[in-house]
Amino acid sequence: MAIARFAAATGGSYSDAVAVSGPGRWIHVSGQVGFGPAGTVTGTLYEQTHRCFDHLETALVTAGGALTDTVRITAYLVGLDDYPEFATARAERFGDHPPASAAVGVSQLLFSARVEIDAVAFLPD
Repeated sequence: MAIARFAAATGGSYSDAVAVSGPGRWIHVSGQVGFGPAGTVTGTLYEQTHRCFDHLETALVTAGGALTDTVRITAYLVGLDDYPEFATARAERFGDHPPASAAVGVSQLLFSARVEIDAVAFLPD
């Protein structure tokens, strides 16, 4: 199995493309919002983004993978002016293994969240 990541031309914390080859399985993780320990969504977009990634990581570990197996994410942001906070958190979480990524501006999200993130991962056999 091989995952080839093609760096973003802009130098962003995402890959322009991610190519996957070889035997394995795909994991599609539902959109996650930044629920905290109290079961509510609070905090800055940066804090909520990290909690979203925590929840994505938990789902992937449960499926036998890791956050570094993520090949694509879509982030839904209530305020696109907050994109830099999202991008900073994404770079911190993915480091040298950035997924392909899209950010979409939306008018609102469930639970008054400011960000929701879904993911696609590839787990090698």
